[in-house]
Amino acid sequence: MNIFERYILVQQIKPFIFFSFVLVGIIWLIQALPRLDDVISNGQSGLIFLDIAILILPQVMLLVLPIAAFSSTLYAIHKLITESELIIFMNAGLPNIKLIRPVIFFGGLVFILLFFLSIYLVPMTQHKLRTKIFEIRQEFSNKLIKDQQFFHPVKGVTIYIREASDLGEIRGIFIMDARREDQTLTYSAKEAIMNRSQDGLMLVMQNGLLQVTDSSQSALTTLKFNRMGFELDNFIPTGPRKNIAPVETLPLKVLRNASNYGSNGSYHQNEYISEAHVKLAAPLGALALTLLALSIFLISGFNRRGYFSTILTAIMLAILVQSLTSAFRTTVANDVSLYWILYTPSIICIFVSMLMIVFSMKIKSTSLLDKEMSYVDDQ
Repeated sequence: MNIFERYILVQQIKPFIFFSFVLVGIIWLIQALPRLDDVISNGQSGLIFLDIAILILPQVMLLVLPIAAFSSTLYAIHKLITESELIIFMNAGLPNIKLIRPVIFFGGLVFILLFFLSIYLVPMTQHKLRTKIFEIRQEFSNKLIKDQQFFHPVKGVTIYIREASDLGEIRGIFIMDARREDQTLTYSAKEAIMNRSQDGLMLVMQNGLLQVTDSSQSALTTLKFNRMGFELDNFIPTGPRKNIAPVETLPLKVLRNASNYGSNGSYHQNEYISEAHVKLAAPLGALALTLLALSIFLISGFNRRGYFSTILTAIMLAILVQSLTSAFRTTVANDVSLYWILYTPSIICIFVSMLMIVFSMKIKSTSLLDKEMSYVDDQ
């Protein structure tokens, strides 16, 4: 790679770093803030939240880096054309292929980075993230006896204890269970006792009230009780994690042994297979969008009126490619034999972009140099 090619490559890498930081930062913040509720409601420290936020980062990068690569290529090529730097390179005798090679090389670098993220780093960090959230919620049972605040161990469940002793004796307890859409259960009692047995965490309430509200909030059933007991394990995650989500699995491992996944009932086997192919298709999207940005500029040539329409066309096509890939995820989850359609939008984009690049190189009458030089002569 000569000095001209390195210069073009640097012109792409600089905006790529900028766009990556900006886009990753925004999406990362949006996804990290909801986790703050889990940390605060379960009495964890700020360091735990920082650890969780870091584990979210690879998944955000996998989503954002293809867009950053596309944006940086658009920016770099537009800058090289509008500032007539490509004219200087061509007049210096640099062949067209050497103008295109650094852009393709850049797309290859992003492809390799995303491939590493998708097949290893994202599944690993997602597994650690979900395990940590699970462990935080498990610690709820210990903190419940000591702290006097509202807890949300799982979505739809709220528990509050006014006063508790180290022996598990409770004075004033409130539990609301809104996990079902058709009704809400509210337990309240003056006294209760909590202890952990071999069967799980047990709660026995005395002198209490049970209120049942239907979904329309029009009917309220009230039941007074002298003594009521049930297992809190229904509200609190316990034991080792059994339900491994598709996003946590290594895609190559899933495709080699698909029969080992989906037997726990929480997720269907097709969901694991679909997610594996989505991960493998993601790096192709970055390469496809990079080549798309380059080919659109090369085929449009020099335009005296500017490049607004060219950039708009590239953006619309990029949105189409990414949207089709996302839309096909559900189709593959329903029928895994159609897994190949996840790769189709990116592969077609790469193929068409390469044809456009070759066409722009061979047809001199529409080349960038001829059009811009004629404009300079007119001036």
